[in-house]
Amino acid sequence: MEDKFKQTQVDLDADNSSGKIKIEKLCTLIEDHPYRNEIYEIFDVENIKNEYISITFIDLIYKKIHHFLTNYHRYKITAETKDINVFEEAISGSSDTNIIFNFEEYKLSDEIKKDLKTIALYDSKNTFLDEYAMTKYANNLFKIGQASLANYNVQYFKEMAKNSDGYNKEKSYRLVENEKVTYLRGITSTRYYEYGIDFTFVIGMLSLYKNMKANPGIEYKIKSAAVSESKLEIIAAEKHTKDAGKFGKVSTAVKITTNDLGTGSLNFVNVINVIQKDSTGFFLIPKKDSIIENNSLIINHNTKPQNVFASLTDLDNILNTTDNFIKELQEVRTIKYPDELRMKILAKIDSPRSNFKLIKRLSDIFSRKIDNEINNFQKLLEMCNKAEELNIDYDLKDKLRYIISDIILYGNYRDR
Repeated sequence: MEDKFKQTQVDLDADNSSGKIKIEKLCTLIEDHPYRNEIYEIFDVENIKNEYISITFIDLIYKKIHHFLTNYHRYKITAETKDINVFEEAISGSSDTNIIFNFEEYKLSDEIKKDLKTIALYDSKNTFLDEYAMTKYANNLFKIGQASLANYNVQYFKEMAKNSDGYNKEKSYRLVENEKVTYLRGITSTRYYEYGIDFTFVIGMLSLYKNMKANPGIEYKIKSAAVSESKLEIIAAEKHTKDAGKFGKVSTAVKITTNDLGTGSLNFVNVINVIQKDSTGFFLIPKKDSIIENNSLIINHNTKPQNVFASLTDLDNILNTTDNFIKELQEVRTIKYPDELRMKILAKIDSPRSNFKLIKRLSDIFSRKIDNEINNFQKLLEMCNKAEELNIDYDLKDKLRYIISDIILYGNYRDR
């Protein structure tokens, strides 16, 4: 996959940030969004459009989202199986190849069109092949240079679709156009709601602003952000911290995410920002069912817009939870043995099947033994902070956060 489609960390450079944005400007991101009017109504945008939202680094994220909206045109078409051909095509001047989806006939809005060539992106190829339980088989054919045989199988099912409604399925094909090239982002049902990075950023920032107005004294800082044309993650933490005993200074934070083509259309998840001296700190993400009550709002792609907006009316149990977190953190028992926790994190990082094993900088952080006494728990927290500061692939960093969270809070990591 081309680098421009990978979700990457946003450089939160204080020298290039004003830390504020006018609401009217923020909402230009959703000017053409299908749910623009609903957003204006629920947040009363007309009456607050001249106000400013002051959240550290909000303007930098705005610029990133604006870049993707300007340069990546997202839209959807519907097509039937009988009208789709899938084949491999060589990339000019390279030994690599692309998987091509050619739509011989398709529907854009209500207009029938013909002949659209797209390059498969993300998991779209596998989603298509999954319909015929041939993903592993076809991918192996592509791998060993037998793409023509894979195409033969696709043609076989295409012919069956022409003669049987049972094989001829109409689906929604999510496309993005960039630099005059059209890509297939994903394949979904026709009853699939995609809200987008623009929608998520705007309603996320308006929600935080609404909470600040309702609770004078609360201020937010964006501590981490990663974005692509299809994905967004922002972690915004309260600026004012409180003492949490052995965990030091902490504040409540909210992780706001969207994945246009994944399991979560829109998520608000409560996390803990553990502050370290002169740094952003790192993040602990509690499980939903644990001694630490992790409140969250998770909206899937089948949720109708009216139900989404109803869910956004009250986020108080997600945004204002520092005191509850501190109480629960003080009951965590695993911190009595910090070196055991360090060794568990290191073992997970260095395991033979780990994606982290080649990142020596990460292993080095957790390789130094510490005394296995509760008084040395702070040294483990410092290691976790150094790991958070590493500039590594975003997906790996996100997984690392879950590994550290589970081992520190519960003693062991389990896939969520």
